[in-house]
Amino acid sequence: MLVNAAGPFVDQLNQSCGVTTENRIVYSKGIDLIVPRLTTDDHQRVLAFFDDTQRLFYVIPMGTRSVIGTTDTRIEEPFTHVEDVDRDFLLDQINRRLVLRQPLTAADVIAERSGVRPLVVKASGGDQKDVDWTSLSRKHAIETDRRMRMVTIFGGKLTDCLNVGEEVALAVEELGVPLEKDLQNWYGEPAAATRAEFYRQARLMKLDALRTKPDTEPLTDRLWRRYGRRAFTMLEAIRDDPRMGEDIMENADYLRVELHLAAGTELITRLEDFMRRRSKIDLVVRAEDVRNSAGLEEVAQILFGDDADRRLREYFGEVGQPATS
Repeated sequence: MLVNAAGPFVDQLNQSCGVTTENRIVYSKGIDLIVPRLTTDDHQRVLAFFDDTQRLFYVIPMGTRSVIGTTDTRIEEPFTHVEDVDRDFLLDQINRRLVLRQPLTAADVIAERSGVRPLVVKASGGDQKDVDWTSLSRKHAIETDRRMRMVTIFGGKLTDCLNVGEEVALAVEELGVPLEKDLQNWYGEPAAATRAEFYRQARLMKLDALRTKPDTEPLTDRLWRRYGRRAFTMLEAIRDDPRMGEDIMENADYLRVELHLAAGTELITRLEDFMRRRSKIDLVVRAEDVRNSAGLEEVAQILFGDDADRRLREYFGEVGQPATS
């Protein structure tokens, strides 16, 4: 059987397989701008505003940066990029709602994100052009084609992923594919005793003393929050070589031990994939600072070995675009 979890491309995949469904996808484009941190009194505070169209948008903390967004624009294709009108709209909205020492301009934008939301509508519902766009549900729908033995996931949000997973598992079992019952937690934080043991070991080796960096969380909190049980292996690596607890790039908050873990456990085939999506370094460090970083070559070497030079050339060809990368 096949689970079609192709997001905005589910309809095309179903069509290529000869699957007819009751639902289909329409597209809402959203963009975010990453800028230097705007909140000073509480680094974790999320700010919410209504824009001029009475739609909510936010300022969300991202380490030493702030993320402004998002927009909601109807488009016909699932391929997007940030246009001047998108950027100007968000900058204008935030400048009119916050008292800043200097208004934000395009020069303050460190990086940009753009993508589509796949929204679920009935296949028989026409082009939806007469529908209030922002009223369309962000909920998901699951359909099963028993003849083709295909389960399709339409729409949904990351915050609902556990419910989606449970529904897909039920659909798979109804098609006659037995699933093992996992007796261990497959999501969420491990048991309190496991957490206490990790913090005990970290305290004995004085982990938090290895790095004093402003506006960053202690290493103990960071490793546990991000990696859970896998953080025990990372402690051992740092005990053997304290350099593993250092940032791999001087302008990025990303540890050498994290990079080694990613290299050994994730199928990273392009440097851009690591820099933008897995580590998000490209989203919080300006492109020129990334290019000038002495640690970038080491990143490529750890990830790609003998193929590092080619991957670096490939990557520089991508980040040669305007500051969006």
